[in-house]
Amino acid sequence: MKWELSMFKKKWVYLSLLALVLVAITAFSAHAIGYNKASVLLKDKKVVAGEIDGEIKEWKKELESIEENVEAMEEEESSKQAELDGLQIRFDEVTEMVGQKEAIQKEVDELGTQVNAKKDELKKLSGEIANKQNELDTLNKGILIKKKEPRTLVAGVFIVGKDIAPGRYKVEPVNGFGNYFVNGGSKVNIILGRGDDLFLPEYVFELDEGDEIEATLSVRYTLVE
Repeated sequence: MKWELSMFKKKWVYLSLLALVLVAITAFSAHAIGYNKASVLLKDKKVVAGEIDGEIKEWKKELESIEENVEAMEEEESSKQAELDGLQIRFDEVTEMVGQKEAIQKEVDELGTQVNAKKDELKKLSGEIANKQNELDTLNKGILIKKKEPRTLVAGVFIVGKDIAPGRYKVEPVNGFGNYFVNGGSKVNIILGRGDDLFLPEYVFELDEGDEIEATLSVRYTLVE
């Protein structure tokens, strides 16, 4: 039994040593493999890094070109923005002018309406003035007619300037017929009457201041131009 226990211990120790050796070998192998792989990766990395450096330089150049293009575009954008701002200001000015034009047009339309209203009032007033003028003319005409109303003198003797005003007259018989003399017949010597060729129905002449009228019938005197 002791011998078996001793053998078991020996086997266990042997197996433990064997396991340690295997672990050591495995670790060493792993380290060696890892080192080789690391070397390969490192070498590969060196190769890639070299290529990347060249590409980086190209990218830097391209980036610088892009940055220059960007700056140029930014300057152009700034110029376009300034131009746009100027156009906006002009647009605002034009818009304001349009608004002012619309306001002015509105005032013009209102003034036109007022003018038309005043024209209507003026037309109405002109009509009223014309009517009043017609009334005034009628009144004046009536006065003129009254001034020129015929004057009737009965048969008899009359003195111009005393019994009747001087002027150009048309004389007519009121009724019947009879002799009509001025200044004893030296100025007028006629027979007034109607219904006979020997009688004159009317006669026009000028009566002067101081003339003497002698009539055997009633006579109507009408001033004429």
